[in-house]
Amino acid sequence: MTATSESSTNPRPNSTEEGTDVQDTRLVRTSVDGNSHTLVLRRTGDDSSEFGPLFDLLPDDEPNDVLAVTHEQSAAFLQRWRERIDRRPRNIGVVSVGEVMRSATPAHAPAQSVVRGVADPTDAEGIRDAAASYLDAWPDDGRTVAYLDSTTELVDDLGGEGAFEFLREFRRTLDAGDAAGYVCLRPAAHDCEFVREVGALFDTVVECVDSAAVASAKPSVSDCFTAIADRRRRLVLAELLDEDDRDYEKRSVTGLADAVAPRIEADREWVTASLIDVHLPKLANLGVVAYDRGRERVARGQHFERVEPYLRRALDRERQAVEEQP
Repeated sequence: MTATSESSTNPRPNSTEEGTDVQDTRLVRTSVDGNSHTLVLRRTGDDSSEFGPLFDLLPDDEPNDVLAVTHEQSAAFLQRWRERIDRRPRNIGVVSVGEVMRSATPAHAPAQSVVRGVADPTDAEGIRDAAASYLDAWPDDGRTVAYLDSTTELVDDLGGEGAFEFLREFRRTLDAGDAAGYVCLRPAAHDCEFVREVGALFDTVVECVDSAAVASAKPSVSDCFTAIADRRRRLVLAELLDEDDRDYEKRSVTGLADAVAPRIEADREWVTASLIDVHLPKLANLGVVAYDRGRERVARGQHFERVEPYLRRALDRERQAVEEQP
């Protein structure tokens, strides 16, 4: 039997330090008799809370043992666990993909913590073996959860087919260790077919979205003029102008800086810094672009079409002004 719901299922809202909610977790699909693994679709603006879904989805009776497979985020995961969860688990292990250490314990980590690095991010078998070594060593009693922080990183390292096969085998590893898995995926970074195929591996799918983004209205006329007021922002939007809405391939910040810097005759590093610190966050807040700060990727936002006619007129006026120059 399958149940679908639009209501929030978030028992522990992810909040900023000031206490305001920044994301909402919704149940998309679940099967009562299905497996214990959950696919987390993250439709959030940046990676500032990359481990938020795990903490938000944990029930009140927290697990005895915790396993995380992260991409060069071992210290961040252990720090976030210490900040968000009052009780230390009996065992906590981290497989850090892309880090060269074999075994290390950060200064502020729980005494039981061990970090194992898999230096080669394309070593799918090595990643699974490292995860299995934790599960095999831990006691059979109690409850174990495992969290994989980025399917997108897997695709970058292993390719689409390799990442899909890894997830299939990773689920089997968790089943063998009697662990419940949470796998994180950003839909905006992949084509729809891949997202559907990965979703089919899981009987439970939840969606994490920015609360502010869900509640935000379309940009006003004033907002649209604000978006295109600066030439750097106009040029960034121009780079996204002719993209197919169905194309989920995101542009890099460095690529945008390479396109913008010569047009305004400015230093590339200065342009890059201004895009990261000022202009991309402003466009993202208006919903005009989707800005993945952690991966430094930019795509068209949900309200891009709202600003498009104003942008086209501004670009036409610029071209006309250039043509009229002697």
